[in-house]
Amino acid sequence: MIKKQHILLFIAITFVSLNINAQDKLLFLNGKILEGKILAQTDYEFSFQDKKSNQYSIDKYRIFSFNKNEIESIVYKYDTLAGNFLKVIDMKLYVYGERDAHLTYNSRFVSALGLALGGATGYYMHKDQSFIYIATPFVYTVLTLPFGTSIKQQHKIKNKDFLKEDEYLRGYDRVARGKRTTNALKSSFVGMGIGFLISVIVNN
Repeated sequence: MIKKQHILLFIAITFVSLNINAQDKLLFLNGKILEGKILAQTDYEFSFQDKKSNQYSIDKYRIFSFNKNEIESIVYKYDTLAGNFLKVIDMKLYVYGERDAHLTYNSRFVSALGLALGGATGYYMHKDQSFIYIATPFVYTVLTLPFGTSIKQQHKIKNKDFLKEDEYLRGYDRVARGKRTTNALKSSFVGMGIGFLISVIVNN
């Protein structure tokens, strides 16, 4: 009897602990997630406090859904007059694709190549005293645009059935392309700065 009471007490404490630690989540239409606590909501906005205790008023038209106590409630409504052209089920797949791309996609190869290419051009830009090389990061970034993206870390995707859905793949691709483009430009500029500095040290 005492052992049974101990088990029930342990379960109760665990349940309470999980509820205390559980974070409310806002899932934006761009796939980004904000964690914290929903303080209040009206027909038009959320009052939200993030993990750093910063408080925001967030318009509901920017939100797809919110999670409270691990239960998802969808805010998005299909309304062509408001610019919401995808039906709820299609938008859900699209936003989930964006979300998973934010969480799982990386472009290490593109970044590494950009760093190396930028380093080489930065080096010769100083050595040759030719600023024509400054265009290299932009050219490199443009050259990455035609290539598609793929979901390489499929083991991190919670629902593998989504991988068969076109809207999910479109959402994933949109965010993945954006991240790759940003990383290509950023890494090649960083590499150029490093290469330029090395050339200053070596050639002076």
